[in-house]
Amino acid sequence: MASWILSARAPHLLIGVLAFLAAAGCTNHLQERQLITPTDPRAQACVASCDLSRGQCEQRQRVREDECRMHYERLSADHETCLATPGALCVRPDTCPAAEMTICTIQYEECIVGCGGTVEKRFSMPRVPGT
Repeated sequence: MASWILSARAPHLLIGVLAFLAAAGCTNHLQERQLITPTDPRAQACVASCDLSRGQCEQRQRVREDECRMHYERLSADHETCLATPGALCVRPDTCPAAEMTICTIQYEECIVGCGGTVEKRFSMPRVPGT
């Protein structure tokens, strides 16, 4: 009876451990992903469309970053002017995050899979340099 309870709980335990690792940010270090593009000549137009979409996505992300930096520079100048005014309550502007390309990578992978490609996932242990 006890072995049945343990085996029935095993999937829940495994899910719990994987959820813990994901929450701890460990999955990125333990998982390697490799995108395999389809080799079928008929899929090449689809792959080319994915490549174009990825390039457009990355360009949009860079434009957002550039626009944010220009806005930040204007606000920073206003902040400096404010600081020169005695008694003014000045709010320092927030800095801009770097362009986030993760969404482009995810969309690209989904597109390639839609063309017939695959994403291979392998778990690996971090390499420890020899002493």
